[in-house]
Amino acid sequence: MIKKIKIPWAKPDVGLSEKKEVLSSFKTNWLTQGPKVKKFENEMAKVCKSKYAVAVSNGTVALDIAYKTAGIRTGDEVIVPAMTYFSTASMVSYQKAKPVFVDIKESDFNIDPKKIEKAITKKTKAISFIDYGGNPGDLEEIIKIGKKYDLKVIQDGAQSLGAQYHGKPMGANTLISTMSFHMAKIISTVEGGMVFTSSKKLKEEIVMRRSHGEKKPGDYEHNLLGTNARMTDIQASVGLAQLKKLKNFVKKRNYVARCYNNLFEDCEKITLPKTKPYCTNSYFFYPILINNRDYIAKKLKKKYGIDTRIAYRYPIYKQKVYKKNKKSFIKKNCPVAEKVSKKILNLPIYPSLKKKEISYIFNSIMKEIK
Repeated sequence: MIKKIKIPWAKPDVGLSEKKEVLSSFKTNWLTQGPKVKKFENEMAKVCKSKYAVAVSNGTVALDIAYKTAGIRTGDEVIVPAMTYFSTASMVSYQKAKPVFVDIKESDFNIDPKKIEKAITKKTKAISFIDYGGNPGDLEEIIKIGKKYDLKVIQDGAQSLGAQYHGKPMGANTLISTMSFHMAKIISTVEGGMVFTSSKKLKEEIVMRRSHGEKKPGDYEHNLLGTNARMTDIQASVGLAQLKKLKNFVKKRNYVARCYNNLFEDCEKITLPKTKPYCTNSYFFYPILINNRDYIAKKLKKKYGIDTRIAYRYPIYKQKVYKKNKKSFIKKNCPVAEKVSKKILNLPIYPSLKKKEISYIFNSIMKEIK
């Protein structure tokens, strides 16, 4: 019998401020994309130090638009991490291009820049990477490789918001970057996403692709094939209220992570990823590597009421959709991704998680480790 969940894996922090912001939208004539969306875009651009920000309906759509705007087309190759969320790769396939799966580093679970160069061919068009769990990857090295080989570099910043790299905010650090505001993310619009760019020309294309290819919404003049990827003012209202809490959310997530770190410090059977000394981690995930992962996760849920996540259970090329069509992708040797995906377990982490709950999680794990 499964014990009632005492501690969820993620817990959104929403309250009166979000309700007030949403209700204020009903006082205007706009409930779909309107003034709140524009304000949210401007505020996000400031926070991420990006010239332009374009709000869209979700993070997956943001990637689709980013890849299209970057010129990814049929037969192109795009280098992606072997272990990442499905959309980073699936949206490459959506362009009828080929994802090229490259191994990660065991130190932080981010794509290994040394392996990227070895994967580049004449067909390579771009590099797309994530900052796993809010832990910044090797941004400067990846950008240098992109410049060296004249490749587009796309940052999938779905997990990056609130992190820093050499004092610079993460999430909008390349010519085109994307972000997700799913309910479990650092901040949320319930569902939503953003595309960032420093190029006015690319920004104009992104805006058109968001709204059926219209250069000017509502004039019914379609310049390219777009879709309806618009964010609503209702979503943006939630985002505006959440954005005011961002610093506090990241501060509290870091506190939770420090509590975990202190408890796991002397545990030889648990391996923790490292954060570079010149980076700060926003801790979207708190990942550990542990033997008997599936057994531990099952026990935590059934016996102790602790929910966890496995992000990610196996490298993307082992997903059924790719396994049944092996010509649709290219797989490089990925021993680290294979190893990590068998051991990784993501523990509960959210701003309101209490110290006594963290201790309960730790003690529950210690009781089940063999």
